[in-house]
Parts: sequence; C-alpha cells; structure tokens
Amino acid sequence: MHTEWPASSGGPVVAALPARLPPALWLGTLAAFVGAHVLMFSVVHPYVDTRLCVARLQDPFFELVAYDRRWYFVTHQIYYVLTFTGIGAFVWQAVRGDHRPVMRFAAALSLQALLRCATLSLIPLCRATVTPGTAVLTEVPTVDLGFAQLPWLLWATNDLVFSGHVGEFLIMMWVGRSWPLPARLVLILFQILQAYGLIATRGHYAVDLLLALPCAYFADAMAQRLLVRVGTRRRRA
Repeated sequence: MHTEWPASSGGPVVAALPARLPPALWLGTLAAFVGAHVLMFSVVHPYVDTRLCVARLQDPFFELVAYDRRWYFVTHQIYYVLTFTGIGAFVWQAVRGDHRPVMRFAAALSLQALLRCATLSLIPLCRATVTPGTAVLTEVPTVDLGFAQLPWLLWATNDLVFSGHVGEFLIMMWVGRSWPLPARLVLILFQILQAYGLIATRGHYAVDLLLALPCAYFADAMAQRLLVRVGTRRRRA
C-alpha cells in the first residue's frame, strides 16, 4: 500500500517515527553529536596539523580559479550565518511539534564527523598552500578550561578529504526538503558559491568536494536507519 509521507518529517525513513521523540533519544543523539565533534576538534584537527603531510595534488581547477582570500567571507562568515539559520529552522520545527528533522540532521552530522575523523587521520594530504614534508603547527593548540588545558583546533589546515562544508549543506538540503522553495534555492545557490570559494581559497581540492556527496549520503541514510531502529525499539518496549 502506498503511503504519503508527511512533508515535514524530513524523509520517508524517519517518517516511520512519531513526530515527538522521547527524551532518551534526544539525549543520545545530542551526546553523539557533541562527542563526535569534540573528537574532531580536540584530537583529529590537532593531529592532522602537527603531523608531517606527504603530498599535494595537481588540481586542474586551480589553473582555472585564481587564489582569492576574499572568498573566505563566503566559506566562513556566510557559512556560519546559514548554518545557524538552518539549525534554527529545524529547532523551530521541533518546537512546533516535529522533532524528526533536527534529530536527523544532528545524527547525520555526527556520523559525517566520524567519517571525516577516519579519512583525515588516514590520508595525510597537504593543503595546496603547505609544503609537503612539513607540519602546519609545531605544538598542539589548547583552550584553558580553568581546571585543565584541552587540545582544541576548530579550523584545521590539512583537513582535506572530504569536505565537511559541502557535506553539511547537502544533508541540510535533504532534511529541509519541506522548506519553502525560496529557502531551498538559497541553499543551492550557497552550495555553488561555497564550492567555488573552497577552490578559490585552496581550502579543498575538487576531489574533496566530489567525495562529500557519497559520504554525506551514507551518513544521512545511516542516521535515519539508526534513529528508526532505536526509536521504534523504545516504542515497542
């Protein structure tokens, strides 16, 4: 029998869940999100920038797109604005009664972060602006917590394969498919500008942007299935 999935559910898989999800599932998903990103910023980013990178790629797009630092405005400032705007929209959907989009987004980003931790750790590429055989940093940066010094590096230099920027906005577009058309068009336009900006600032190689598509798709698909498996199990219990 054909089922019409609710437009606000965030996708046909998570539509198997009730709109309002239990506190335990919220707690587990948010804990996974925090844990995955602490691992990335506290362990993996410091590691990739203090180890010796081994090679730069010959990217043909670098011949077509001139280096231009002004594109950092797109890949940083506008990126932040749209990220928090998108999160705010998902939270607003949750406040109105549908918890599934924000939970799917958080779970997918958690899995994507773990995938990036693995690929960044295993592939010691140099950014195009870094000389092979050198390290970007000589010591691990830390943040003072008062009672301890925590290794912390929010923006790494050699965090290349694959692009978390592109992956995040792919997931946001998939989860936010119920948003009004103008909002979705803004995301598509930004994704195009962001891809150009990442090449122009040499923040990523073109292959990093391409690899973001299958990696983000996998993270999103697995996140939906995990949410449904855990959520439906709790309902039966």
